[in-house]
Amino acid sequence: MKKIKILYLDDELGNLQSFASAFRRKYTVFITHDQEEAFRIIRAEMPEIIISDQRMPLITGAEFLFTASHIQPHAVKILTSAYSDITAVIDAVNKGHIYNFIKKPWDINDVSIILENAVKYYLAGETIRDQIKKLEKTNEELNRFIYSASHDLRAPITTIKGLIDIALEDITDPVSIQYFSMIEDSVLRLDYFIRSIVQYYQNGKDIYDYKEIDFHSFIRSVLKEFSFEIDQNHIRTSVNIQSNTPITTDTFRLRIILGNLISNAIKFRKKDFASHEVKIDVITDPKEARIIIKDNGQGILYEFQEKVFNMFFRVSPEVSGNGVGLYLVKEAVDKLGGHIELNSTVDVGTTVCITLPNKKFDGED
Repeated sequence: MKKIKILYLDDELGNLQSFASAFRRKYTVFITHDQEEAFRIIRAEMPEIIISDQRMPLITGAEFLFTASHIQPHAVKILTSAYSDITAVIDAVNKGHIYNFIKKPWDINDVSIILENAVKYYLAGETIRDQIKKLEKTNEELNRFIYSASHDLRAPITTIKGLIDIALEDITDPVSIQYFSMIEDSVLRLDYFIRSIVQYYQNGKDIYDYKEIDFHSFIRSVLKEFSFEIDQNHIRTSVNIQSNTPITTDTFRLRIILGNLISNAIKFRKKDFASHEVKIDVITDPKEARIIIKDNGQGILYEFQEKVFNMFFRVSPEVSGNGVGLYLVKEAVDKLGGHIELNSTVDVGTTVCITLPNKKFDGED
């Protein structure tokens, strides 16, 4: 392990010589009585520990260490001072300019302990900085993966879905139609899971796209994404909007919320029931928007209703889905400072009420 570098600035020659004599074997020590030379040493050597006397001729030691932090921000800074300068020392500590101080006249054993602790403090900071670099690298790799998931992986899925549609137009054999329908169902589930991964990652970022929402057109655009499933399963949809107040919220997360709730209403419809319904009500006032999505589907057992918002939770292995949708809804609602309520009865249906604050009203950017 390389020696820790220490710079000691003091206008008393005796203190400099004593310090160098005591610690030069354990550390690489630089001593100077000149502040300009001290700045040159910092730039050239980047010492891990910088020590300065408080009473210096040009600027105070606290001011010197503050300036030095712009050159070597990670260095551990220590101030030496007499008791009469304790107010300046306390001020420097409170402002975060220094790590510790050495009271003059100093005792070599006390100084040794302070330096050992300073080295541990610096090395701990180095470990944290290394971990941050690794996390940044991991985050960059995750960014590339998300890009791949949203583009490279979904592109062939779109192609497969198109080929299945073409095949189903040409074949008449019932067994072949069944096989292709099973393939299509698997591809749709894979596509939904990939989109869930992308949404989970993007929702975790503290990036917001606040805009004033036209709920009529917004909900219409979300329903259009599910037009095939809605038509195929003969699902009646109704939208009732009671809004005289403009609502501003994050469009990306609102789409996550509506998309996953509509998808669940379609997915968990009662298969042996002829009349499927999904009702969407929106009520707004200056403070908030209430979005209520109600279906007449399978419903959820009471004991599972709190757990459905947990990631990867599924009511049973036989139930379709990946256990991510409602988790994403809850995370998106939380990110927007909103509230979610779920009420469900087995074989009757599920009602989810989302309350989102009006960001225009509360003045958030």
